[in-house]
Amino acid sequence: MSNAVLHRQAVLNRQALERGVVRSGAARSYRTEPRRRRTDGELRRPSSGAVAYRPTHTGVSRADHERGANDVGWRTVLAGVVITAGVLCGLAGVAQLATGGSVSNSAATEVVQVQQGESLAAVAARIAPEMPVAQVIERIMELNAMSNSALHPGQSLIVPSSATR
Repeated sequence: MSNAVLHRQAVLNRQALERGVVRSGAARSYRTEPRRRRTDGELRRPSSGAVAYRPTHTGVSRADHERGANDVGWRTVLAGVVITAGVLCGLAGVAQLATGGSVSNSAATEVVQVQQGESLAAVAARIAPEMPVAQVIERIMELNAMSNSALHPGQSLIVPSSATR
């Protein structure tokens, strides 16, 4: 830029400062002093106070409406409850069958002492003569957490209780 142009911009800026308006850039001006209130007492914004809202009148239809596709009636809920109960009973029955369902697994137990020269088969035959010996031996080994069938005289064993004794 030439010196004349720069001198002219400086003069314009000085004049703007004297009037209270600062020019920056092309056409934007910013005031450097605060705005004054109007002398007639009217302000730009109202003072504090309660805000009054107008009531909104939205009409609601009183006509009968059709039931939507997603609405569920009491019969549907009742049918769901009955079906769920049936499924749960069926699952409980299957679980009972899967766990063996025999009475000997949940029967009460007793403690017996092993006699001199007695084997596990002899103990099983003595405590439950009406049941198969192999099944009673398996249950005795399970109850006592035995890894083999070795017994010692005077050893205490937990055995399934027999109702005939």
